[in-house]
Amino acid sequence: MPGVATRLRNTFIGGLVVLVPIVITIKALWWLFSYLDGLAHPLANLLLGRDIAGLGFLITLATIFLAGLLFSAGPLKKVLDGADAVLDVVPLVGSVYGTTKKVLSGFGGPQSKDAFQRFVFARLPGRTTPGFVTGSFKLTLRDGVTHDVLTVYVPTNHLYVGDVVILPVEDVVETDLSVEDGVSLLLSAGASVPLTIKER
Repeated sequence: MPGVATRLRNTFIGGLVVLVPIVITIKALWWLFSYLDGLAHPLANLLLGRDIAGLGFLITLATIFLAGLLFSAGPLKKVLDGADAVLDVVPLVGSVYGTTKKVLSGFGGPQSKDAFQRFVFARLPGRTTPGFVTGSFKLTLRDGVTHDVLTVYVPTNHLYVGDVVILPVEDVVETDLSVEDGVSLLLSAGASVPLTIKER
């Protein structure tokens, strides 16, 4: 039954695409924190004569921020681009790595063409749902009429799973909320929604 086998394979791959980037990110952050925390406490005791609560966490945040600065421009960016090219051609690893990079860039990679551009409300049949604009283009129909349309990513389960819908601009409500505000709204299941949202 090739149909069943194909569905099972696609479902399995879909599960990998969702879970592996999350697990890799959590494991990497935990390893980085554990490593830096293990260095920070002995140094604090040696230099200051006492331990400082939360020092490892602060150093981890500073290290991530510094890495972002170093690899966003200059010679180190070329090194990162070269590593990207190598990983992208590795079977399975390339797809997982690419998915992870695209998802993470969607939440604040200003130089990434994959970044979420703005938070909106998409008018779908029977409902209005939150989403993120990811692109725009002109759609020319057979009758020659051209429409301005937007591609909108609509999360369906959590931020890592969703649908991409193509909507005319008039079916997309622009809001005054930032992408970060939209992420917070979704992660809190709507609990963090502000009292007033204005259309832009």
